[in-house]
Amino acid sequence: MSHVPTIRLGRDDTGVVTLVLDDPARSANTLHEAFAADLTRVAGQLETERESVRGIILTSAKKTFFAGGDLDHLGGAGPEDAAELLAFTLRVKRALRRIETLGVPVVAALGGAALGGGYEIALACHHRVALDTPATLTGLPEVTLGLLPAGGGVTRAVRLFGVREALSGLLLTGRRYTPREALEAGLVHELAATPEELTERARAFIDAHPVSRQPWDTPGHRIPGGTPADPGLAAVLPSLTATLRGATGGAPCPAPRNILAAAVEGSQVDFETAQVVESRYFVELVTGQTAKNMIQAFFRDVRTVNARHRRQVLAPGALAFGPFGTPPVAVDTSPGFFAAPLAARLVDRFAEEGAAMAAEGVSPVSARRAAEGAGYPAGAVALWHGHGAGASPGRTRKAEARAQAGLALGDLQERLLFGQALEALRCLEDGVVGSVAEANLGSLFGAGYPGWTGGALQYINGYPGGPAGFAARCEKLTGRYGERFRPPRLLLETVSEGGEKATIRG
Repeated sequence: MSHVPTIRLGRDDTGVVTLVLDDPARSANTLHEAFAADLTRVAGQLETERESVRGIILTSAKKTFFAGGDLDHLGGAGPEDAAELLAFTLRVKRALRRIETLGVPVVAALGGAALGGGYEIALACHHRVALDTPATLTGLPEVTLGLLPAGGGVTRAVRLFGVREALSGLLLTGRRYTPREALEAGLVHELAATPEELTERARAFIDAHPVSRQPWDTPGHRIPGGTPADPGLAAVLPSLTATLRGATGGAPCPAPRNILAAAVEGSQVDFETAQVVESRYFVELVTGQTAKNMIQAFFRDVRTVNARHRRQVLAPGALAFGPFGTPPVAVDTSPGFFAAPLAARLVDRFAEEGAAMAAEGVSPVSARRAAEGAGYPAGAVALWHGHGAGASPGRTRKAEARAQAGLALGDLQERLLFGQALEALRCLEDGVVGSVAEANLGSLFGAGYPGWTGGALQYINGYPGGPAGFAARCEKLTGRYGERFRPPRLLLETVSEGGEKATIRG
């Protein structure tokens, strides 16, 4: 069967080429092998026909402009796929680069959401016009999935907005901008009231700018705010690093760290080298466990729960996870919340473990440090107030120090994470929730379980050694801290049936 292109190329009699993104096999345009091949083919054709091309308009036949990477594929990538992923991202970047350096005006006509890879494609255009509707959101939310923009998003955002503004406004927050907000922030250049006006404004830019190039391809271009070699930016970089460290509390959140590194390092080298730096940091993330956890929860589990309830219970990516966004803690008991009973039990279990720590003489500072280091938001730690989670009365400072000497920070962190994960398992056993997806999202959205884990049950599946490794660690915690860490029947049966390849399902 012949290949049906994911990109349709049309040309009018004035030399304006329209590239229509339209994947025939999917409801949304995504970045996969067929699209990458078509983009490379189109770039080559445009180069060959350069003399007859007056301008280029990129648009979409879908409700959204472009949805970004194929998360089902990326979620299964492992270290053995690193070389292939690096080559893939660089191939896509080369194709976009060939189009943006043709010398003719390239305009993105955004008739729908352009998030992640969609906005990266838009950034590779010289001009961006957005349809002024609530659905036309723009931004780079990859951090909310434990990833970074790997289609040139970090490299171009830094050169367009500056290191500091790109990080705080786009890359580390995962913020999604409405059309008006995007216009004000400079993410797009114009708004259009109708699809017809969208095309008219795109063509008007081509008519007015027969020769176009990107700001970073203009001789003498300087990154706004400078590079780390400039005293002004050099003075604030340590504070950015400190803010990042303080916001994550030492939790295993590699995406914000890699984004910061890619932005800073990329600003100090030429454009092409910066693209490679960006790709290498992306590959490190996508082949790691944290990204798998977050893709499972905030993409696959959200999709599963929405399908189960036959309505959009949760929006994909609704939970901003990064140094400037934290999960909610208050238990949502409204009729529409699908996992309120589970969330209530997990909140109680968290408070009980805090009280147990206090009874053992763990200081409030150590307990708080453990919770924050595990990735719990500040609001979760506040639950301990009123539950006796403080230093035991009557203890001297020296006695308390002795009591804590044998308590490793890692043990304290795992007691919190394991306690809630085990309670989520029991809720699944008891029928309190109907699926693993509901348990994961209920723990995240209702109980403040750390976002990097992908949820309480995904934490078990993603633990080193999977459920078998988790169960073995439970036995050790049981011996040290009590029967509350004893593996429940469902966990033991899962391990018995699946061994090292076991997975909590349901």
